[in-house]
Amino acid sequence: MSSSQPVWDFWVRFGHWLIALGVIFQQISGNELELIDAHATVGILLSGWVIFRLVWGFIGPKYARFSSFPLTSPKQVMHSLQRVFTKQTEQTPGHTAVGGLAVYLMLILIGLTALSGMASSDDILFTGPLEPFLSSALVDLANQAHPILSKLVLIIVIAHVSAVFWHQFVMKEPLIQGMFHGLKPGFGQSIGQPNPFSKLLLLRGFILFSLCIGGAYGILGIYLGW
Repeated sequence: MSSSQPVWDFWVRFGHWLIALGVIFQQISGNELELIDAHATVGILLSGWVIFRLVWGFIGPKYARFSSFPLTSPKQVMHSLQRVFTKQTEQTPGHTAVGGLAVYLMLILIGLTALSGMASSDDILFTGPLEPFLSSALVDLANQAHPILSKLVLIIVIAHVSAVFWHQFVMKEPLIQGMFHGLKPGFGQSIGQPNPFSKLLLLRGFILFSLCIGGAYGILGIYLGW
């Protein structure tokens, strides 16, 4: 096994666990009337995280950037998936082709789920902050799409967790540990610049994270009077 090196920066790791907790809470609270306000608030915060992750994909460290796991052809994704089933470790510190695809799907689905939730209304107990700006047809579409998107998020999360367990316990790759301490086998590749563990990067991420999360809640939760 290649020696370990810094790969996942704090904000990728923090966001990973934040999303895990957020998705679990959303699945539990979605059908509980007494939790509907908390469900909506967490949805707004998740939308802020999606914005953060999109920006971080361009200004973050090497393996957080989308350029390190670009969208590839279906053939390459299937080849990557085949390597997983045959227990062949891919020689990359960051996301594999199929792992990168999962990241894109997760961002799209979580973003659309949050957006559809904020555009929904049941005309009785809940009205999303975007509902007043939309036509009734779009609100009806959001009402129908939100539960479907929520189930799709749950499906991809279950698939992701299953894949992590396969890598961890069958292929003996320490993926779970890596999402705590940020270290992974380097396979002879550079960590890139900026260093994933640098204090300057940590500060840059903090500023961006605060702006995205605070901005999302400030605009959608406070300014629009939700």
